Order: sequence, then structure tokens, then C-alpha cells
Amino acid sequence: MNRGRVLRITLIILSFALTCAAVFTGEYFQTIEDIKVGSIAPKRFTSPREIENKLATEKKREQIRNEIEPLYKQEPQIEKQAETRIELLFNKVEDIQEYLADQKEADNQQKLHLTDELTEEERQNIVKETEDFKQESAAEQIKILQKQSPISLSDAQLELLVQMDSKKLEEIKRYCLEITQSTFSMGIREEAKTKIILDVKEQFESLNLEPEIQTLGYDIVSSVIQPNMSIDESATQKMLEERLSQVRPVIILPGQKIVDEGEIITEEAYQILESLGFIKKDFKEESVRYIGAILLICLLLSFIYIYIWIFNKSIMDSKKEMLLLCSIYSINILMIRFMAPLHFSWIPIPIAGMLLSILLDIRLGILFNGGITIIGALMNKESLDFIIFFLIVGTFFSILVMNTYKRNRILWVGILAGLLNGITIISLEQFLNGADTINILSHSLYAFISGVLSVIITVGSLPFWEVAFDVVTPIKLLELTNPEQPLLKRLLIEAPGTYYHSLIVANLAETAAADIEANSLLARVGGYYHDIGKIVYPQYFKENQVLDNPHDYMEPSVSAKIIHQHVSNGLKIAAEYKLPRAVKDMIAQHHGTTFTQYFYYKAAKINSAESISKEEFCYEGPIPQSKEAALIMLADTVEAAVRSMNPHEKITDKTEQLVRKLIKSKLDDGQLDDSNLTIKDLEKIVQAFMKVFNGMYHERIKYPDGTEDQNNEDLDGKQHIVSVKRENESINRGDHSTSA
Repeated sequence: MNRGRVLRITLIILSFALTCAAVFTGEYFQTIEDIKVGSIAPKRFTSPREIENKLATEKKREQIRNEIEPLYKQEPQIEKQAETRIELLFNKVEDIQEYLADQKEADNQQKLHLTDELTEEERQNIVKETEDFKQESAAEQIKILQKQSPISLSDAQLELLVQMDSKKLEEIKRYCLEITQSTFSMGIREEAKTKIILDVKEQFESLNLEPEIQTLGYDIVSSVIQPNMSIDESATQKMLEERLSQVRPVIILPGQKIVDEGEIITEEAYQILESLGFIKKDFKEESVRYIGAILLICLLLSFIYIYIWIFNKSIMDSKKEMLLLCSIYSINILMIRFMAPLHFSWIPIPIAGMLLSILLDIRLGILFNGGITIIGALMNKESLDFIIFFLIVGTFFSILVMNTYKRNRILWVGILAGLLNGITIISLEQFLNGADTINILSHSLYAFISGVLSVIITVGSLPFWEVAFDVVTPIKLLELTNPEQPLLKRLLIEAPGTYYHSLIVANLAETAAADIEANSLLARVGGYYHDIGKIVYPQYFKENQVLDNPHDYMEPSVSAKIIHQHVSNGLKIAAEYKLPRAVKDMIAQHHGTTFTQYFYYKAAKINSAESISKEEFCYEGPIPQSKEAALIMLADTVEAAVRSMNPHEKITDKTEQLVRKLIKSKLDDGQLDDSNLTIKDLEKIVQAFMKVFNGMYHERIKYPDGTEDQNNEDLDGKQHIVSVKRENESINRGDHSTSA
């Protein structure tokens, strides 16, 4: 087992052990003596964090439930039914009166016809029989009315109604309907029915009527009085919910006393202690919780490990990057553990995601932010708002921090991060907790300050991570592009041709990197520094030669060795100037394992081909291991070839044909096998290179006088060089080492 694998396994085990230790010593697993409701508190207990006293809050809610008065709604159909019953009673009475009136009229007619024909005695008997029949008929009608009456009245009351004259009957009917309507209009509840009926009696007694008629009217109306107000369940429930939503939770603040030593453990205190994890559980319950926590941690870390293995496997092969990853993770876990008593908005969890986004990969930073958030919730027994908060702000912070590669943007990114923190806290407090305005404002202020500090701490700590783990950041890369860098100034002074060649290579590589979504800033820096080894022997490279070419008087193998040495010399200089590992890799890989054809064929002319070792003329490599290193190789190759073309051919299709041919030769030679470039990427690279070359070698205006044209070209060249030095992007007159 190699050292890299041993280190990887060791770091994974240490990370797992640290996570378990942090979770097991967190609030979920804090235990004390066995205490119960009614027992004596063995010590003073204070809250380590802000927590809701759910029992006290529920008592406030229950008090509202008990005090709230139900809402009622009127049922108009009950009043209508009562009025209908009264109308029906009087209609039936009127019908009986009409019937009896008709009977009386018929009797009178009969008496009128029989008077002359009968004796007085017979006439008296007939009248008596008629009167008896009338009485029997009236009594019979009252019995029928008693059965059919919609209102229960006594026979005497019904007889009184039947014998009442029409005017009196209409009057009592009107009184009954008016009092009924006025009574129902006020609304009648079940519990107020008795009082309402007494009020009806008082109303009839106040009328100028005979006592028996007052009693009759009262009996009629009171018999139809029914509650017409029923509880409106929907409206009452809505009002109850609205009142309950206004109940402020009873909050236990960090450091607030729960129960003092020697005091009785009440049910309320017990519930708070249990919520905080201070109550000791039995062995079986405790062991199950430990096993569950270990399984959760294993699943979470396994997911992160698998993700890195699939999508960022290069990290597994780098000791420094593995150490960097575990260091950031461990520091963040420890911060969460020891900052638990504070409000969670102070805990700088997003720092891990931001650092990893800048130093390694933005997707890895977002993933780690999510994983650390879950572990933090397990440690401190946090609720849903903790998880939602850090998932949102951690993800956004990881994206925002990528814009801090210019130091003047740090403050603005920090302010934006703080605002995002504050807005997220306000949203969560209102949605989940319904906190009051003062709490929301204070928590949002904490969150704003925490967001600003997180960005400042992240960016401010970058130099430490760069030095400790030899990683490259956008800020560091930008510093390396500054023309005032000592190494670039040396290259300009000691090897000016190589300097301008490097500027063009950087321009080509940066343009292509942007098109294939590679790291364009890293490609640009790689272009600047890929040939810094040439400052050791600048006169041996064509672009720096003014007089004779020393290779004309040397053995081809010696010349090739000198040319090859610019790679090893470049690595030594890079180490001396502490260039990042990524830049060193591009210096070592920008020629891959290609060979110097010029000197190989020159040697073949002098000696027989069989006596020459091709490996002697090959670079040591390795071949490019990244897209950016491959772009430097391709840009280096095509720049030298296009520069050596006939000036009149540089603006023709021959340039593109040459570029395609050179890139294809590198592909066929296997130099791009480990670079992760696709065929689609290669086509984009060709188009990007041509975009740069077309801008460099555009057709100029022809002047009548040849001398003027030449002078103009010289002037253009000088102006262009000044522009190159000012913008660090140029075209040049350098030469590729293979054609030295």
C-alpha cells in the first residue's frame, strides 16, 4: 500500500472520529444524573442556547382556547317557520269562522221557511235542535282545530279565537307577528331562550288588551320561540387560529436559569431539560441513539467520499489537497461545536464552502457546505431553520465568493453576503417561528455582521492556505499577471523575445480556455511563465538572438540538451520564486514528450539515422495533465509555426490549415491523452486561435511609397509593443524552441 493511500485512509478515519466526537459531545448526547418530575435538582441548570418553553407556550394557547367566545350565525328559516305557524293558526281559525257563519246563514233561511207551517211548539223544538247542532258543530270544529293546529293551545283558547270577531282576530294576529319578528331580529341563543320568553310576556302585558287575550297572544308567540342563533364553527375556528397565531412563544434565552440547585423539578422544567438533552435515558435507548448517529455519519461521509472519487478524483491523488480538505473540514466542525451557545447565525459554516470553492472546486464547496450543515444540526440539536438557513446562504456564498478575485470587490461581496444572511433570517423567523419585530431585527443584524465577517475571513485567510498547501487562487493568479512581478521583469529584460512570445501564447491560451470553459486566468498565467527557463541561456533561443546563432557551431545533441534544459531550469526558477504548483505543472508539461525535430534531422544528416537515439531529442514530459496545460502546449506550438510563415500567407486560409494540422499532430502523438480535452473542445480551440491570429495579422492599407509603408509598419509595431506592455496581452516576434 503506497503512502498516498495510507494518508487518504488515515485522514478519512480521523475525520470520521472527529465528527463522531463532536456529535457525541453535542446537545443530543449530553446526559446528567437520573432526574424525574418532583425530584430535587442536583445542580443549577441554565440553557446553553435559545429554546422555546413549549409547555408555557401551550398554557398560553390553552388559556386563549378557554376564554374565547364562540361566534354565532343567524338562521332566518327558523323565524320564517315561526311566522308561518302563526299565519297557519289564524288562517284555520278564519276558515272555521267562515264555516260556522255559513251554517248560521243556512239555519236562518230554514227558520224563515218553516215559521208559517209549524206550530209554535214544533218551531221551538226545531230551533232548539238547530242550536244544539250548532254547538255540537262548533265543538267539533274546535276539536278538529286542536288536532290540526300548528301551535299547541288549550280548547278554551281555541274557542276564544273562534268566537273572536274578525277585527279583534286581525288585531291579535298582527301583534303576534310583530312581536315574533322583533324578538327573532335580536337573535335568540339557547341559553337566552327563557329570558326572551319572559320579555315576550312583558310586551303583551304592556298592550291595551283583555287579560285573557294577552295570555292567548303570549302563549301563541312563546310556543313558536326557538333559538335562531347557532355557533358558527368555521368562523369561530378561524378567529381561534388567528388569536393563537398572535401568541408569542415563551423563549428561554442562552444562559437563562431553568432550575436552581435544590429546587423541585416541575413538569415544565423537566420538559425544557428533556428538550435540551439533559435527561438521562436508559441504556437501550442511549445505545440505539449512538448506533443511529454513527450510521448517519457513515452515510454522509461515504456520500462525500464517493462524490470526490467520481468527480474530483485528482484530489485523492494529491496529498496536499487531501490535507487541505480535511483541515478545512476539521476547523469548521470544531467551530460549530464550540460556538453552539451562540445564535446559529453567528456560526461561520459557509466559510468551508467558500474556501473549497476558491481553492478546489465550487461544486465541492457546495457539497461540503450541505454536509457540514447536517452534521452541525446533529451536534447542536438544531431545528429546521438551522438547516434551511445554511443550505441557502452557504450555497449562495460559495457562488458569490468566486467574484472576489479582485480585492476591491471583497467589501461589496461581503455586504451582499450580509444582506443575504439578514433576509434569509427574517424570512425564516417569520415563516417558522412568528418572532416579534425586535427579535427579528436583532437576529437579522447578527446575521448581516456574520455574513460580512465570513467573506472577509475567507478571503483574508487565502494567503495562509496558498502557502501551507501550495494551492492557487484567482487572487494569486491576478497578482502573477502584474507586469511589475520581478520574474516577468527579468524575462522582459533578459529574454525580450521570449517575453513577447509568452504574451502571445497567454493570449491564445486564455481565449481558447474561455471558449471551452476551462480556467482562463490560470491559462493566461501559464502562458506568461511557461518559458521562464529561457532566461538562463536566452541567446540559445531564436527569438532572443540578434547576431549569430550559436547552434550553427554546436553538435545537434548538445543543442537539443540546451533547449530541453529550459524546462528544468524553469522549474528551478519557479521554485525559487514560489510559483503555484499549477503553474509549475504547466512549465513541466507544455512540451510533453515531443522531440526537437530540427536538431534530430540535423543530426541525421551528419550521422546515420540508425546511430541516433530519438529519445535523446525528446522532452522528459510528462504530457499535459489538464486542459490548461494542453492549451499552453497547443498555443506554444501554433504561435511559433504561424510566426514562421510568409507574412503574406498569414491572412489566408493556410493559417487555419496549419493550425489544424499542428493540433491534429499533437492529438495523434498522444500528447493530449490525459488532458480531458474532447474533439468538440479541439474545434473550439482552432476557432479561438484563429480569432486571435486574424486580429494580429489583419491586412494593412497600402501606401504609394514603399518607404512610407515600411515606416508606417515600424510605427505600428512600436505602438503595438507599448499596448502589449500596458495590457499584458500581445503579439510578438519570439521563436519556438523546436525551431531554434
